[in-house]
Amino acid sequence: MAGKFGKLILSGRAGVFAAPRVVGPLRAAARGAGVAWFDLDLAGVASREAFLKRCAGALQLPAYFGHNWDALHESLLDLAGAGSPGAVVHWRRGAALAKRAPDSVKTALEILRESSRYWASTGRVFLVVVDRDSAPGLDLPPLR
Repeated sequence: MAGKFGKLILSGRAGVFAAPRVVGPLRAAARGAGVAWFDLDLAGVASREAFLKRCAGALQLPAYFGHNWDALHESLLDLAGAGSPGAVVHWRRGAALAKRAPDSVKTALEILRESSRYWASTGRVFLVVVDRDSAPGLDLPPLR
């Protein structure tokens, strides 16, 4: 696995970042390293409740997932214990959520940041890459 994204995946990096313009090479690098790829497609999602429901499906959360912020955080930490070398979450098409529930976007991104710190402490990569239209006005660092 060569290239910028291959090195990034192998580095055990974690955090929430602006998605690269083209995510295909990142996805290929994750696949090559055995890192889970979760496509968090938020098309049509405009509320906290709908966001949590979409997370349950996209992140393959357990049936007992409580559909609240604490349950999301706990589930993300549990994923780290599942033995995967890491995960990448591609947050996309979230413009409606950003417009109608901006506080939910901020809360969700903070939970993902906190979860990424835990994953990093275990030596595993956990990246959340957010498409630009999904978090307008938020200053997300570029993925480098």
